[in-house]
This record gives sequence, structure tokens and C-alpha cells, in this order.
Amino acid sequence: MGITTSTPSNLVVGAGNVLRATEDLGASEAANVFKIDRSYFTPDLNGVPGGLMATDFVQSEEATLATSLAEISTETLASQWPGSAVGTGGGDTPWPTDEVRFGGAVRLAEEAYEDWELVVPGTVNEFGFFVENAINLGSITASAEDKANMKTPLELHSRWNPADLTQSPHGFRISALA
Repeated sequence: MGITTSTPSNLVVGAGNVLRATEDLGASEAANVFKIDRSYFTPDLNGVPGGLMATDFVQSEEATLATSLAEISTETLASQWPGSAVGTGGGDTPWPTDEVRFGGAVRLAEEAYEDWELVVPGTVNEFGFFVENAINLGSITASAEDKANMKTPLELHSRWNPADLTQSPHGFRISALA
């Protein structure tokens, strides 16, 4: 296709900001990755040497937003730990809250799932990558090293809302910069 007159408006440069439930948690750092994983079922049909067009069925779909928060606070640390809150148990220390235990397992309350978005300004447009009803399934980590900012990585996975299984809990948006 090559370069066109719309090329400058389609460029995305920079790391962006991380939002949780529309609250700006600050700048992201390092690589940001947004992906949608799908699994498919294609029936084997007699006489057809491979998959037949228009017979593929989506069986499952999950989006992952992997990012790192560059700004460290009790709020950003608590955001990594599903089911925790700031100020309960140790001053400003994130602490587990509404957990329901079944044997040795812990079921997280509905409040542990939140809407997240990575907002990246382009040259002309703003790009948003969102995962709704998401939960951090990555390790709870704070990474520090010489000559680098401390960062806390997030691996946010979207979850489907049982009240509306027709509304996808992930996607992206492109809008003009304000």
C-alpha cells in the first residue's frame, strides 16, 4: 500500500496512560501489548480435504492488555492485587478484602473486576485499547533496577459479564485529539 496522505494521522507514538474505571493511574512504561485470543471449532466434513469456508465457529475469546505502571503509589499497587484495597489492615498498605473461600480456593468478589484502558496519543488521533470486567492474572511484582524507573507490570484479562453475553468486554477506539 505504501505511504498515503493519511499515514501521519495513523501513526501511534509513545507509551500512553493507564486508566482504571476512567481514573488515570499515570504513565505506562516499556512495551504495551493488546491482544485478543480466540479459539475456533471447524467441523471435519466427509469429502472435504480441509476446513470449509463459513463453517468456523468462535468457541471462546479473551483480550489481554499487558502494560507497566511507571508511577508507584498505594493505589497502583492495590490495582495489581485483585480483591485488595488501600487502607485496610496496615495504614496505606494494600490488603486482601472481600474474599470468599471454598476449601483452599478463593473466589474474588465482583468488585475485584474493573474496566481498564490504555490511552495512547497519536499525531492526530488518540487510540484507546480497553478490557472490561478485567482482572490482573500476572504476578504481583514491583521491578526496580539501576538507571531505570521502578515499574509494576499488569496482565489484565477481560471477562464476560453474565448479564450480557452479547456485549464483547474488549475492543479499541480511535478518536480525534482534543
